[in-house]
Amino acid sequence: MKMPLPTRAPGGYSTVPMLIPHRWPGEAREAVLIERPNRFLAVCRLGRRTIEAHVPDRGRCLDLLLPGRRVAVVAARGPLRRTRFTALLAQSGAGTWVSLDPAGAPRLVAAALEGGLLPWGLLAARREIAVGTSRIDLLLQPGEVLCEVKSVGAARDGVALFPDAPTLRGLRHVLLLTRLARKGRRTAVVLCAQREDVHAVRADESIDPAFARALRRAADAGVRLGAIRCAARLEGMEPHREIPVLL
Repeated sequence: MKMPLPTRAPGGYSTVPMLIPHRWPGEAREAVLIERPNRFLAVCRLGRRTIEAHVPDRGRCLDLLLPGRRVAVVAARGPLRRTRFTALLAQSGAGTWVSLDPAGAPRLVAAALEGGLLPWGLLAARREIAVGTSRIDLLLQPGEVLCEVKSVGAARDGVALFPDAPTLRGLRHVLLLTRLARKGRRTAVVLCAQREDVHAVRADESIDPAFARALRRAADAGVRLGAIRCAARLEGMEPHREIPVLL
């Protein structure tokens, strides 16, 4: 599905918010979480029915997927799915919708670059770039910038926190980009907060101190760090604006 992008107005960009549909088509419906037996499964009450929904987010989501919280689900398509629904969003304790789709974050960053919401003067030219045995999310132009995107769902006191569980994959990507930056390659990491109630992003040192240290060293080595905030809606995602990364 082609992403809707903002139109460029004379002298700048349109201020009309982008609405990027969720990766799973269909009408999102509100349900109530009953339990989460494992990281990939949510048992929910949808109207008078009890349903099972696949959870795309592999993280802990400990402050989101709690019994009694509201979730947004969409009916799954295709005969091979065991679960008949996908959990798209979950509500925080304060009622803010938060996306449960980390894999959708790169397209939000690409749209933010295109719309000038992340004002780097770069555009996403390619996705899923093979670098050795790893894959980096985006190749930005001009300049052949390798950019890794990390989705952020957890938050505390208005600050989005990544990760919400130790991430060997995330650490490996940051270390790779740091090594390349020290060799003169242009690299970047963008933290994509998929909730609208935050004003900054930081690495959660209490969850993964190795990742937090690696991110600081990456910045020292010349890896460009950035972050954007997005609003989660039943209809889709709205990239809002750039927010600071706190080190």
